Amino acid sequence: MKHFNRKIKGALLILVICLVAFIGFSKAGILFSDSGKDVITVSTKKKTFDPNQYVASVAKVTQKQEEVTTTQEATTTTTTTTQTTTTQKQVQSVPVSSWTGEVLTKSKGVVNGPSGKESYYNLNMTSVINAMRRLGYSEAEYPYWIREDGVKMLGGYVIVAANYEIRPRGTIIESSLGYAIVCDTGSFAKRNPTQIDIAVNW
Repeated sequence: MKHFNRKIKGALLILVICLVAFIGFSKAGILFSDSGKDVITVSTKKKTFDPNQYVASVAKVTQKQEEVTTTQEATTTTTTTTQTTTTQKQVQSVPVSSWTGEVLTKSKGVVNGPSGKESYYNLNMTSVINAMRRLGYSEAEYPYWIREDGVKMLGGYVIVAANYEIRPRGTIIESSLGYAIVCDTGSFAKRNPTQIDIAVNW
């Protein structure tokens, strides 16, 4: 009988300890989530657990986690604008020709122009242009180009070959196709010192 009473007293003691622990946790309002990582605190003045407050707290924690995830996934787009600068060539202005006589063409081949006999030739101008560059005729002020009628130009001047002894390189003369600049010479200069040969792409 005494042994039975001891068992009852022990059971009652365990029951009281469990009851005190349950009441303590209920007052503190501390609960743990299923994941084991988050501690959810439910603020309540009641001694009993309110499931509605627990659900509300879980919803708040989930919402905060989603906000953090959304912030981390946000991306920044950088737009790069490339500016293109175009440099325009400054062509030297030349006087307007007053010549009213014959004009050199491919079909005519040879004419008598304002500065004497004129003929034409079509050769690579690379070495001729390089020689003019070395003399100070820059690409910016004297660009090499081909006119619409096929005449090869240095800046605003027609490129011609002439006798260097009479007309040195860089001499400006008038031709039937406009004012010209002496950039080249040829064997014709020995036969006819006053003749000029106009550079074209005919």
